[in-house]
Amino acid sequence: MSKESNATLKGRSASLENLLFGVEQIQLDDNREILTDYQFSSQYSSAIYCPSMNKVLHMAGSKYQLVTNEQLIMPIHDKLNSILGSTGFRVQCTNEDDRRFSAQFILTDKVIQVADKDALNAMIEVQNSYDGSLQHSIALSFYRQVCTNGMMAWKKDTQIAQRHDKDFLFNLDAILTRLDALDVQLQEFRKLTERQVTSKEMEQIMDKLKEFKNHDAFPKKIIQEVPLKVYQEAEELSTTPNAWLLYNGFNYFLNHDQRIGLGMDSKERIDRNVLKVIQKELALN
Repeated sequence: MSKESNATLKGRSASLENLLFGVEQIQLDDNREILTDYQFSSQYSSAIYCPSMNKVLHMAGSKYQLVTNEQLIMPIHDKLNSILGSTGFRVQCTNEDDRRFSAQFILTDKVIQVADKDALNAMIEVQNSYDGSLQHSIALSFYRQVCTNGMMAWKKDTQIAQRHDKDFLFNLDAILTRLDALDVQLQEFRKLTERQVTSKEMEQIMDKLKEFKNHDAFPKKIIQEVPLKVYQEAEELSTTPNAWLLYNGFNYFLNHDQRIGLGMDSKERIDRNVLKVIQKELALN
């Protein structure tokens, strides 16, 4: 099992090329050429090291096997390119401290029209880490065009994750087959758009979310700003506040607010908690 990260991280947007820097797994034996002046306890078997930055990214145990971003992400990129062509998708990436990474492939032609002026693109997300805090994973998610938000709450149902897989492209095939069922997903989104929400219901949902603790909790200093975002979007989209806009009000801050210094796995967990509370409190399950 991978260890769960509670680290406070400032993830930054990055190019795909930025994720492909050289990295090595250096065995901590008598033949090593780095860290030669140090002794290590028996729990450490190797160091994950970036030569170009002269930077140690992780101290690993004996069972850790390095899979680089080059090995993991580029075969998926190349296969999508062969299937969809270079204009069939675009890539956006996140780099957390040169040790935790996400590559999101936004599929240009796979569009779900949730409501008037509110469309989503299907998105394939690949994650990797060099510090063991994220499993290698691939998942189908969604990208909201209006606010350029990644819909994190829906990832877990499709996510395929493991410590190491030599045939990761097989998992891409499994994800691609799910694109045939986008109409089913649209119905779930429509349930949210059709459920109007009152200001009192918003307050009740925010009170429920305040009961979560630590890294399961939406940041309490920001939570009171969510209703304003909901009303702004409702006005821009010429609609009334609804469960969809409420979920996206929270999701917007998780995606874009620099005050939230949580790792991508923590943000995803919070996003999922938000959706579950909204669905339960509004009887949408």
